[in-house]
Amino acid sequence: MKERFKKVRAKITTLLNQGLTSKELCQSIIVSGLISTIPILGVSTFMITTISLKRKLNFPLMISLSYLMWPIQILLIIPFIRLGEFIFSVPRNPHTVEEIIGSFQSSFFGTLSRLSIELLCGLGGWLLTAVPIAIGAYWVSLLFLKEKKRVNLSK
Repeated sequence: MKERFKKVRAKITTLLNQGLTSKELCQSIIVSGLISTIPILGVSTFMITTISLKRKLNFPLMISLSYLMWPIQILLIIPFIRLGEFIFSVPRNPHTVEEIIGSFQSSFFGTLSRLSIELLCGLGGWLLTAVPIAIGAYWVSLLFLKEKKRVNLSK
């Protein structure tokens, strides 16, 4: 049983590493986290697939993180919408997460047309908060990787 577990673990580790450098692995994690929190349900998988293929990033890792981040995406939809409404001075609408999810489940494009203002506000709130946080996290991780490389070279 332990031997089988070790083989499965080794295969998963190999799949997630896919010969990427530390920098590319870091990009995969941060881009996946950023895209996974976008406040429009159903677009993150498409965007992650497109970005990972264009930039040659680790698709299995990115899509796995995307699925793990789904609860966080749901929790952040309303705060992003409220922030966007505040920034763009749009009147507040009393939508709930359940209402938005149900609307997306019944009709994706219908929801885009019915809740377009709210979704644009959410996208604006996401752009003004999540994107700068992701950029900052990327630069901090690059500094960490450079420091780690410097420490390893001095040994």
